[in-house]
Amino acid sequence: MAVGLAFLDMRSPPEDLARGDLIAALAGGWGLRGAGLAYVPQGGGGHHWRLVCDDGQPWFVTVDDLDGKSWLGSDRETVFGGLGVALATAAALRDAAGLEFVLAPVAAGDGELLHRLGDRYAVSVYPFVDGHSFAFGPYPDDLRNSALDLIAVLHRATPQVRNQVPRHVLHIAGWPDLDAFLQEPDRIWGGGPFAEGAHGLLLAHAADLAWLAAAFGRLAGATAAARAADPVVTHGEPHPANLLSARGTLLLIDWDTVGLAPPERDLSLIIGETGEGADRYQEVSGRAHDPSVLTLYRARWYLDDLASAVRLFRKPHTGNQDTERWFDGLAPRLARLPDWLGQLG
Repeated sequence: MAVGLAFLDMRSPPEDLARGDLIAALAGGWGLRGAGLAYVPQGGGGHHWRLVCDDGQPWFVTVDDLDGKSWLGSDRETVFGGLGVALATAAALRDAAGLEFVLAPVAAGDGELLHRLGDRYAVSVYPFVDGHSFAFGPYPDDLRNSALDLIAVLHRATPQVRNQVPRHVLHIAGWPDLDAFLQEPDRIWGGGPFAEGAHGLLLAHAADLAWLAAAFGRLAGATAAARAADPVVTHGEPHPANLLSARGTLLLIDWDTVGLAPPERDLSLIIGETGEGADRYQEVSGRAHDPSVLTLYRARWYLDDLASAVRLFRKPHTGNQDTERWFDGLAPRLARLPDWLGQLG
């Protein structure tokens, strides 16, 4: 795949979060008092810092924006609760199921994995792992096989966490905004430096986008029974950028999308477009995949990116590195629309 909009780097720290508030939260919640707190401009969906404590121990700090995780809920309280459940599931996979490749957060002094940081944000703390991740995009064959081995182990661990893992609900982030645009495509956008340009790009494809959204809905209905038949615990976004190589082993990071779902939810990001890796997964897991469900989750990813762009640019926004990257990624993403029309045609 080409770089998805949802995974462009978070280059800028949140403007409405005071550094002193974060330092106080780490000290009060985890007892971490650091000689250095440096922003790490990487990752999508969260903000990250590297904290070096007074004793020299490094930690990885994540601050999640509760307004930016619509798959967990429609308001901040619901998102905070859902994020807590997701992180607890990751910890259970690591501790109770013994999956050492699950990089889960460490508990604060009160035993909680997640602390509120003001009204809008939540903070969690992870061991700092000295390793490297991989570029978002298609898997190279050697890394694909390793990823499929991890995912097969994860799926087989379902019985050990089934009673606590949240059920994934198939949905498109930003769908209300995409739907509003499709209902009134000629309505002018305002309030930001990229509004006019983004609206123009999307307007040129409005009819095809409406058709694709309807086709996605039909495919979701046609595969509903298959998707409900035998769900497993899925990571949700096991693309290469969520794999961390450290000391000769692979770790799977970013568990806020964990959920009970068909295995194709994970496989859609690992199996190649011409089926590379399908046999490997069947051999290791003992189960085959459904090509229609695989297509559904790939189409959901594509529509999710476009809907998220609509949500960003049709509302007031500022010009910064993040919004610029979103805008730069929009035209290449729309260039793939004819391919998707064919796949769902």
